[in-house]
Amino acid sequence: MAKPYEALMGSLGRAMFYRPERQRVRELLSRDARPKLLIDGEEYPLFDISMNGLSFLTANGSREWRIGTTIDLELLLHGEPVYHGTAHVARIEPGPRGARIGVGLMTGFLDLPEIRRRDDNKLLGEQLDEGAATQRARVPEAYREKVSEILHFYQYYRRALDYHERRFRAEGATDAELLRFAERAYEVLREPYYRLNREATRVAAECIADRETLIAAKEYTETVLAPLMLDIPFNNRAYLKPLGYPGDYQVMLYYYNKGFEGDTVFTKVMHRIGIEHPLANGVCTRKDYIVDLMTREHDRVAGERGAGGELKVASLGCGPAREVSDYVAGREGWPCPAVFTLIDQEEEALGVAYRACKREIGRKDVPAVLDLLNLSFVQMMNEGVPLHEPESQDFIYCTGLFDYIKTPRAQGLICALYHLLAPGGLMSIGNASAPQDCWWTPEFLGDWTMIYRTRDDVMELGDQLPGSAERKVEIEPGNAYYFLNVRKTESSLRG
Repeated sequence: MAKPYEALMGSLGRAMFYRPERQRVRELLSRDARPKLLIDGEEYPLFDISMNGLSFLTANGSREWRIGTTIDLELLLHGEPVYHGTAHVARIEPGPRGARIGVGLMTGFLDLPEIRRRDDNKLLGEQLDEGAATQRARVPEAYREKVSEILHFYQYYRRALDYHERRFRAEGATDAELLRFAERAYEVLREPYYRLNREATRVAAECIADRETLIAAKEYTETVLAPLMLDIPFNNRAYLKPLGYPGDYQVMLYYYNKGFEGDTVFTKVMHRIGIEHPLANGVCTRKDYIVDLMTREHDRVAGERGAGGELKVASLGCGPAREVSDYVAGREGWPCPAVFTLIDQEEEALGVAYRACKREIGRKDVPAVLDLLNLSFVQMMNEGVPLHEPESQDFIYCTGLFDYIKTPRAQGLICALYHLLAPGGLMSIGNASAPQDCWWTPEFLGDWTMIYRTRDDVMELGDQLPGSAERKVEIEPGNAYYFLNVRKTESSLRG
């Protein structure tokens, strides 16, 4: 299961002194655990949990909370108590729709391995007692039929392509000839596959209204289809999430490279189809969109400050930063020096970005500097980007991170980024567009949940910005991602 971006610690977690690890409830427990948290007899939604404390959510209008207050706390899982004792309120994090309250236990502790073991044993009992038939019965028939059709598609073409690959190899086919075979199959299978995806999206939309049906449909898909696709490189990386989230830098590189990767012709074909999904293709077209904005901002800064001026660019959640290396490679003439600050929580991603960008800077021999910041997503969302001076950046952009951030936190981060923007500068924030007609693939097949936003939703992300900020929403050429573009018309600093 993917971790929420709010939980991705990056290098920050390795730099801290030890403390009991906090885990989101959905990471620790099964979907059937149904945790019930009682505070002084009143039920509250449990948010996260550690051996010596937990946090929960309160809505506006709830009782007042004060640091140090002693409370009676009881936690139940599967309807059975796992802890009862006293705790004290340790922190209060207000939000626009309530607050998150963190408490420290005063008696005993929460034995997380034992809690997980009990949850697993309960889950085992339910799985054996209820069985596969019960799970299947919870899934709407129309959805089961569509999954069955897609399953047949996979298995039919795997069998067919494997047979002919063996035949061609026995006849002495070269790698080039097998690649031409894969290209031929790709051209034939691409459109039928996307048609099935669009149909599955329409059918899956009927499952969203009821949470239990949605969970059953996702589990059914991950039982029937997902395991059959793990030999496909793209599917393997996105589904297994070695870095804790699906859209990591290697997935982005798959999108950009558009290659036939895999050990067999079938896996090569399905890998290529996967990386040219409409949302995946949008990753490439949004990259070109950012390159175009960067060109204009570079020309603007050079026009305002002359050849001795300096363009300062910051990329949040940069991944492999292909837009920067492509910009350097494709720019004809270099109007003024530039400093690119690449920010990501993964050292591996920064390493890939550094090598690619440095290679192009050296090849073109342009006056450009790379600054790399290994900053966790937790830091980005809780602190903004604290390692830059206010109003120091001419162009700030983020192409994918906001797909995973709920609106209140996204608005706060956007305000923090705006504070870093120089007068006249541009901030560009991307988000997957709604409605999408192929979201079934990431959501159900890849366990890849994103927040799709309409044009109005994306405009709302900037609602907490100063009134002087010029806002508009554009869609990139692939029509898969909206961008909130904000121009800072005047200084927001006060003497």
